[in-house]
Amino acid sequence: MAALWALSATTSLTGCSNAGAATCDQYAAKSGSERSATEKALLEAHDLEPKALGNSLGVVTAINSYCGMNGIQDKETPKKNGGSPIESAVNWSANCW
Repeated sequence: MAALWALSATTSLTGCSNAGAATCDQYAAKSGSERSATEKALLEAHDLEPKALGNSLGVVTAINSYCGMNGIQDKETPKKNGGSPIESAVNWSANCW
């Protein structure tokens, strides 16, 4: 289940050629619209439909949990995994969220 939720959020590619390479610190420093673009790019990089609600919610939930963020504020400070890539927030080989 956690893997499924982890895959569902949408990520922003803004300012980064590989959305998954962005660290929790970099992701958290973005505005809400930049985060959404990163989430979308991350889902697309894994051949997942970014417009699917389950995918977008899952990836956002996974990233926020992994980075220790509430995901409500723009430019917040992650409470954990600051220097780790957000790609690590999701088990991309899982069959479901």
